[in-house]
Amino acid sequence: MSFPTKLLAPGEEIYLDSRPNWSYLFWPSVLTVVVLAGCVAVFVLWSSAPAFMAWVLLAFGVCVFVYFAARYIGWRTKSFVVTSQRIVYRTGALRRTGREIPIGRVQDVTYHQTVVERIVRAGSLTVESAGRHGQDPFPDITRPAEVQSLINRVVAQATGGFAVAQSPAGVTAPATAAPPVGTPPVAESPPITDPTPRVPAPPVVEAMPRAAATPTIGQQLGQLAELHQHGVITDAEYEQKRRELLDRL
Repeated sequence: MSFPTKLLAPGEEIYLDSRPNWSYLFWPSVLTVVVLAGCVAVFVLWSSAPAFMAWVLLAFGVCVFVYFAARYIGWRTKSFVVTSQRIVYRTGALRRTGREIPIGRVQDVTYHQTVVERIVRAGSLTVESAGRHGQDPFPDITRPAEVQSLINRVVAQATGGFAVAQSPAGVTAPATAAPPVGTPPVAESPPITDPTPRVPAPPVVEAMPRAAATPTIGQQLGQLAELHQHGVITDAEYEQKRRELLDRL
């Protein structure tokens, strides 16, 4: 299920709308195939089995099919969405559960992958935010490293790291009308010499430019995350500076 556009705020854009990784359905699929194949093999090869065994095999087949269907519905109804203003995680078919983290409150994004998850390009993502919950884990994320990079770019953009000031459009000065054809040129009058000595005008003192406004804590956190992402500062320096900025709140 894609994220409904009617739930978007004015001017909000969707950057990522994904479901859990395909590995979420791998083992349920294997179990379903093995159990159904076993039931068919027993029914075909054990021709002398009692009649109640057919009902037992049918019950096994129905149970494993229901399990796979429930797993598939859970996969279809889970979504991880990143927009220009928030991170949204929704799950549940009959009973829906949703979590939202404003982009401006995101402080750190961490992902974890096992050896098998690296092979299937899956992993878990942990978003640390300022609030009551602190850390929010999101499992079965496809390409977690790319999602981490995307969230960091959106956070930096939301905090003003990529704000570009646009200069106003230029105004064309009106052109001077040309004299009509055939009009004799006007003779220039000789310059008039003023015998009165002129007093030099006082020098114009230009106003000192105002000092640039001090960036906010959110802007400093965004710039710090961008420096850490590009490898300008180490993990220890990033963690120390981030804690110092959070202590000022």
